[in-house]
Amino acid sequence: MTLPSRPAFHLLRPLLGTAGLLLALALAPASGMAQVTVKPDGQWRSLTTAGLTVNSGNTRTTALNLGLDAVRATESSKWSATGQLLYTDSSGRITGKRALVSSQYNGDIEPWRRTFGFVQAAGLTDRPANTRERLTVTTGMGLHLLKAQNEFWDAWAGLALAHERYVRPVAPRGDGALRRELTDLGLVLAQEANLRLSPSTTLRQKLVLLPSLRESGLVRTEFDGQVSVAISERVNLSSGLSLRHITRPAPGLRATDLALVTGLSLRYD
Repeated sequence: MTLPSRPAFHLLRPLLGTAGLLLALALAPASGMAQVTVKPDGQWRSLTTAGLTVNSGNTRTTALNLGLDAVRATESSKWSATGQLLYTDSSGRITGKRALVSSQYNGDIEPWRRTFGFVQAAGLTDRPANTRERLTVTTGMGLHLLKAQNEFWDAWAGLALAHERYVRPVAPRGDGALRRELTDLGLVLAQEANLRLSPSTTLRQKLVLLPSLRESGLVRTEFDGQVSVAISERVNLSSGLSLRHITRPAPGLRATDLALVTGLSLRYD
């Protein structure tokens, strides 16, 4: 089912398309991150992505990236699941060790088919970034700016309850009191789009803002940008940009983490 587009979307879509082209040029001239197929038939479809880089000699580095995306969609709902693993080693020193699992359910609200309710659960561990574990449950409402075959643009807002434990104690309030764990209530403001730039190229990008309601000035920002170029019916070259920012990083750590990942993707439809 395709919903009629609004004039506002036609004004904003060229901007998203331009951003996608710039991202594609910045990351890799002829590569991209594949997108899982979305069809409203109630069937699960998945996409596996893998990338590996190994250097030896004067420079010894290893970088491994694995990803799994699965989606089950109907005319009025979508259930998605995501898993990610990133490992990097430089001269025997672990510089990246991040694992994420997440699942989200969206259900359209009748009779306003452009609105939906959602619930999401996620788990994260990122020890080099001082996160032993972070468990989050989020719920709220959203709006379909575009809903079409293999193409969508959603925006949503809600509340997020998170509990995290740290590798090293931090002072999240900035008052000098060190903590090893924190339970926080915050807002979630997000938008996500999957747009077709050409018959073989698509853009997927997601921006999430997580301002805390309990810790003044504590804001998390998450951005993922992906461009996909198909080289066969099931195989795609892949490249992605991932950015994480926190306004109050642990002592000795940077506020922003940035990753560029390339690899191959295999689609299961």
